[in-house]
Amino acid sequence: MLVGAVVVCAADYSEMTRNAFMQDCTREAGKKECLCVLDKMQNQYSEKAYLNYYAGMKKGTGDADFISFMVGAATGCVLTSGDGGELFNTASNEISDEEIKLLFNTIKQEMPKNGFVQDCAPEAKDVIGDKMAREVCGCAYDRMVADYGRFAKMVKEDGMPGASDTWGVDFVIECVPENFTPDVEQNLIKYLNHEGIPLSTSQCLLDVLKKEYTLRAFIAASVKNSESFQMILMGLAAKCMGAAY
Repeated sequence: MLVGAVVVCAADYSEMTRNAFMQDCTREAGKKECLCVLDKMQNQYSEKAYLNYYAGMKKGTGDADFISFMVGAATGCVLTSGDGGELFNTASNEISDEEIKLLFNTIKQEMPKNGFVQDCAPEAKDVIGDKMAREVCGCAYDRMVADYGRFAKMVKEDGMPGASDTWGVDFVIECVPENFTPDVEQNLIKYLNHEGIPLSTSQCLLDVLKKEYTLRAFIAASVKNSESFQMILMGLAAKCMGAAY
Protein backbone atom coordinates (compact mmCIF):
# COMPACT_ATOMS: atom_id res chain seq x y z
CA MET A 1 0.00 0.00 0.00
CA LEU A 2 1.29 3.46 -0.83
CA VAL A 3 2.54 5.49 2.14
CA GLY A 4 0.22 8.37 2.88
CA ALA A 5 -2.50 7.16 0.53
CA VAL A 6 -6.06 7.51 1.65
CA VAL A 7 -7.78 4.32 0.57
CA VAL A 8 -11.54 4.48 0.24
CA CYS A 9 -14.26 2.37 -1.29
CA ALA A 10 -15.00 3.10 -4.94
CA ALA A 11 -16.78 6.47 -5.13
CA ASP A 12 -17.02 9.03 -7.86
CA TYR A 13 -15.45 12.42 -7.37
CA SER A 14 -17.59 15.48 -7.88
CA GLU A 15 -18.45 16.39 -11.45
CA MET A 16 -16.21 19.47 -11.26
CA THR A 17 -13.18 17.43 -10.15
CA ARG A 18 -13.80 14.72 -12.75
CA ASN A 19 -14.20 17.25 -15.57
CA ALA A 20 -11.05 19.12 -14.53
CA PHE A 21 -9.04 15.89 -14.44
CA MET A 22 -10.32 14.72 -17.82
CA GLN A 23 -9.62 18.10 -19.40
CA ASP A 24 -6.00 18.00 -18.24
CA CYS A 25 -5.47 14.32 -18.97
CA THR A 26 -6.90 14.23 -22.50
CA ARG A 27 -4.36 16.82 -23.61
CA GLU A 28 -1.76 14.05 -23.40
CA ALA A 29 -3.69 10.77 -23.72
CA GLY A 30 -6.89 9.24 -25.04
CA LYS A 31 -10.25 9.45 -23.30
CA LYS A 32 -10.35 5.72 -22.62
CA GLU A 33 -6.98 5.74 -20.90
CA CYS A 34 -7.86 8.83 -18.86
CA LEU A 35 -11.12 7.30 -17.65
CA CYS A 36 -9.17 4.19 -16.65
CA VAL A 37 -6.70 6.29 -14.61
CA LEU A 38 -9.54 8.23 -13.01
CA ASP A 39 -11.22 4.99 -11.98
CA LYS A 40 -8.01 3.70 -10.37
CA MET A 41 -7.50 7.01 -8.59
CA GLN A 42 -11.02 7.09 -7.17
CA ASN A 43 -10.44 3.63 -5.73
CA GLN A 44 -7.15 4.67 -4.12
CA TYR A 45 -7.61 8.27 -2.94
CA SER A 46 -10.42 10.30 -1.44
CA GLU A 47 -11.32 13.37 -3.48
CA LYS A 48 -9.86 15.66 -0.80
CA ALA A 49 -6.56 13.75 -0.75
CA TYR A 50 -6.35 13.76 -4.55
CA LEU A 51 -6.93 17.52 -4.75
CA ASN A 52 -4.26 18.17 -2.10
CA TYR A 53 -1.70 15.94 -3.80
CA TYR A 54 -2.52 17.31 -7.24
CA ALA A 55 -2.16 20.91 -6.05
CA GLY A 56 1.26 20.08 -4.63
CA MET A 57 2.32 18.41 -7.86
CA LYS A 58 1.32 21.53 -9.82
CA LYS A 59 3.50 23.63 -7.50
CA GLY A 60 6.47 21.34 -7.97
CA THR A 61 6.26 19.95 -4.43
CA GLY A 62 4.37 16.78 -5.29
CA ASP A 63 4.22 13.75 -3.02
CA ALA A 64 6.54 11.03 -4.39
CA ASP A 65 4.09 8.20 -3.67
CA PHE A 66 1.25 10.03 -5.40
CA ILE A 67 3.39 10.72 -8.46
CA SER A 68 4.52 7.09 -8.56
CA PHE A 69 0.91 5.93 -8.31
CA MET A 70 -0.19 8.23 -11.13
CA VAL A 71 2.60 7.12 -13.45
CA GLY A 72 1.96 3.47 -12.63
CA ALA A 73 -1.79 3.85 -13.19
CA ALA A 74 -1.21 5.58 -16.53
CA THR A 75 1.24 2.89 -17.61
CA GLY A 76 -1.14 0.09 -16.71
CA CYS A 77 -4.11 1.74 -18.40
CA VAL A 78 -2.21 2.28 -21.64
CA LEU A 79 -0.86 -1.27 -21.65
CA THR A 80 -4.29 -2.81 -21.12
CA SER A 81 -5.90 -0.52 -23.69
CA GLY A 82 -3.62 -1.87 -26.42
CA ASP A 83 -2.82 1.66 -27.59
CA GLY A 84 0.62 2.38 -26.18
CA GLY A 85 1.62 4.72 -28.97
CA GLU A 86 -0.33 7.72 -27.65
CA LEU A 87 1.44 7.89 -24.32
CA PHE A 88 4.70 5.98 -24.73
CA ASN A 89 6.41 7.72 -27.59
CA THR A 90 9.38 8.95 -25.60
CA ALA A 91 12.80 8.94 -27.20
CA SER A 92 14.86 6.10 -25.74
CA ASN A 93 17.62 8.41 -24.53
CA GLU A 94 15.11 10.22 -22.33
CA ILE A 95 13.97 7.14 -20.43
CA SER A 96 15.38 6.92 -16.91
CA ASP A 97 16.23 3.72 -15.04
CA GLU A 98 13.44 4.57 -12.59
CA GLU A 99 10.89 4.76 -15.42
CA ILE A 100 12.04 1.42 -16.80
CA LYS A 101 11.72 -0.23 -13.39
CA LEU A 102 8.26 1.27 -12.99
CA LEU A 103 7.20 -0.01 -16.42
CA PHE A 104 8.60 -3.48 -15.70
CA ASN A 105 6.77 -3.73 -12.37
CA THR A 106 3.59 -2.30 -13.86
CA ILE A 107 3.51 -4.89 -16.62
CA LYS A 108 3.66 -7.65 -14.01
CA GLN A 109 1.09 -6.01 -11.74
CA GLU A 110 -1.33 -4.37 -14.18
CA MET A 111 -1.08 -6.84 -17.06
CA PRO A 112 -0.90 -10.40 -15.72
CA LYS A 113 -0.05 -13.25 -18.05
CA ASN A 114 -3.63 -13.99 -19.10
CA GLY A 115 -4.18 -10.37 -20.13
CA PHE A 116 -0.92 -10.29 -22.08
CA VAL A 117 -1.82 -13.49 -23.94
CA GLN A 118 -5.30 -12.18 -24.76
CA ASP A 119 -3.78 -9.07 -26.38
CA CYS A 120 -0.90 -10.87 -28.08
CA ALA A 121 -2.51 -14.05 -29.43
CA PRO A 122 -4.98 -12.48 -31.90
CA GLU A 123 -2.05 -10.88 -33.72
CA ALA A 124 -0.45 -14.27 -34.33
CA LYS A 125 -3.31 -16.76 -34.59
CA ASP A 126 -4.09 -15.95 -38.25
CA VAL A 127 -0.71 -17.35 -39.21
CA ILE A 128 0.16 -20.02 -36.63
CA GLY A 129 -3.26 -20.86 -35.20
CA ASP A 130 -4.91 -20.04 -31.89
CA LYS A 131 -3.39 -22.87 -29.83
CA MET A 132 0.22 -22.17 -30.79
CA ALA A 133 -0.32 -18.40 -30.63
CA ARG A 134 -1.40 -18.70 -27.00
CA GLU A 135 1.54 -20.96 -26.17
CA VAL A 136 4.03 -18.62 -27.87
CA CYS A 137 2.60 -15.50 -26.25
CA GLY A 138 2.57 -17.11 -22.82
CA CYS A 139 6.20 -18.13 -23.27
CA ALA A 140 7.11 -14.59 -24.39
CA TYR A 141 5.51 -13.09 -21.28
CA ASP A 142 7.41 -15.51 -19.02
CA ARG A 143 10.70 -14.62 -20.68
CA MET A 144 10.04 -10.88 -20.51
CA VAL A 145 9.15 -10.68 -16.82
CA ALA A 146 11.93 -13.08 -15.81
CA ASP A 147 14.82 -10.99 -17.14
CA TYR A 148 14.82 -7.35 -16.02
CA GLY A 149 18.31 -6.70 -17.42
CA ARG A 150 17.29 -7.71 -20.92
CA PHE A 151 13.97 -5.88 -20.59
CA ALA A 152 15.78 -2.67 -19.59
CA LYS A 153 18.19 -3.02 -22.52
CA MET A 154 15.26 -3.43 -24.92
CA VAL A 155 13.49 -0.32 -23.61
CA LYS A 156 16.66 1.78 -23.84
CA GLU A 157 17.20 0.65 -27.43
CA ASP A 158 13.61 0.51 -28.72
CA GLY A 159 11.78 2.97 -26.47
CA MET A 160 8.58 2.48 -24.50
CA PRO A 161 5.69 0.24 -25.66
CA GLY A 162 4.11 1.73 -28.75
CA ALA A 163 7.34 3.29 -30.01
CA SER A 164 7.44 0.73 -32.84
CA ASP A 165 5.26 -1.98 -34.35
CA THR A 166 7.81 -4.64 -33.43
CA TRP A 167 8.32 -3.70 -29.77
CA GLY A 168 9.17 -6.85 -27.79
CA VAL A 169 8.95 -9.09 -30.84
CA ASP A 170 12.27 -10.83 -30.08
CA PHE A 171 10.71 -12.42 -26.99
CA VAL A 172 7.89 -13.76 -29.16
CA ILE A 173 10.16 -15.03 -31.95
CA GLU A 174 12.33 -16.99 -29.51
CA CYS A 175 9.24 -18.89 -28.37
CA VAL A 176 8.19 -19.97 -31.86
CA PRO A 177 9.15 -23.63 -32.57
CA GLU A 178 11.72 -24.31 -35.26
CA ASN A 179 9.64 -26.90 -37.12
CA PHE A 180 6.37 -26.47 -38.97
CA THR A 181 3.67 -28.56 -37.31
CA PRO A 182 0.69 -30.10 -39.17
CA ASP A 183 -1.64 -27.64 -37.42
CA VAL A 184 0.49 -24.67 -38.46
CA GLU A 185 0.72 -25.93 -42.05
CA GLN A 186 -3.05 -26.35 -42.24
CA ASN A 187 -3.59 -22.90 -40.77
CA LEU A 188 -1.08 -21.29 -43.14
CA ILE A 189 -2.76 -22.81 -46.19
CA LYS A 190 -6.11 -21.59 -44.91
CA TYR A 191 -4.66 -18.12 -44.30
CA LEU A 192 -3.06 -17.92 -47.75
CA ASN A 193 -6.25 -19.14 -49.37
CA HIS A 194 -8.21 -16.49 -47.49
CA GLU A 195 -5.79 -13.90 -48.86
CA GLY A 196 -6.79 -14.87 -52.38
CA ILE A 197 -4.14 -17.45 -53.24
CA PRO A 198 -5.65 -20.63 -54.79
CA LEU A 199 -5.44 -23.79 -52.71
CA SER A 200 -2.99 -25.56 -55.04
CA THR A 201 -0.75 -22.50 -55.12
CA SER A 202 -0.93 -22.16 -51.34
CA GLN A 203 0.33 -25.73 -50.93
CA CYS A 204 3.14 -25.08 -53.39
CA LEU A 205 4.06 -21.87 -51.59
CA LEU A 206 4.11 -23.66 -48.24
CA ASP A 207 6.37 -26.40 -49.66
CA VAL A 208 8.81 -23.74 -50.92
CA LEU A 209 8.74 -21.89 -47.60
CA LYS A 210 9.51 -25.06 -45.67
CA LYS A 211 12.60 -25.60 -47.84
CA GLU A 212 13.83 -22.04 -47.34
CA TYR A 213 12.84 -21.30 -43.74
CA THR A 214 12.27 -22.86 -40.37
CA LEU A 215 8.99 -21.77 -38.79
CA ARG A 216 10.86 -19.45 -36.44
CA ALA A 217 12.89 -17.91 -39.26
CA PHE A 218 9.72 -17.47 -41.32
CA ILE A 219 7.96 -15.60 -38.49
CA ALA A 220 11.06 -13.51 -37.80
CA ALA A 221 11.44 -12.51 -41.45
CA SER A 222 7.77 -11.71 -41.90
CA VAL A 223 7.64 -9.53 -38.76
CA LYS A 224 10.98 -7.75 -38.85
CA ASN A 225 10.94 -6.82 -42.53
CA SER A 226 7.35 -7.30 -43.55
CA GLU A 227 7.35 -5.18 -46.70
CA SER A 228 10.29 -6.91 -48.39
CA PHE A 229 9.04 -10.28 -47.20
CA GLN A 230 5.67 -9.64 -48.84
CA MET A 231 7.51 -9.05 -52.10
CA ILE A 232 9.33 -12.36 -51.70
CA LEU A 233 6.04 -14.16 -51.04
CA MET A 234 4.47 -12.59 -54.11
CA GLY A 235 7.39 -13.75 -56.25
CA LEU A 236 7.20 -17.30 -54.89
CA ALA A 237 3.43 -17.34 -55.37
CA ALA A 238 3.85 -16.19 -58.99
CA LYS A 239 6.27 -19.06 -59.64
CA CYS A 240 3.87 -21.57 -58.08
CA MET A 241 0.97 -20.23 -60.13
CA GLY A 242 3.08 -20.41 -63.27
CA ALA A 243 4.01 -24.02 -62.51
CA ALA A 244 0.32 -24.88 -62.17
CA TYR A 245 -0.40 -23.95 -65.79
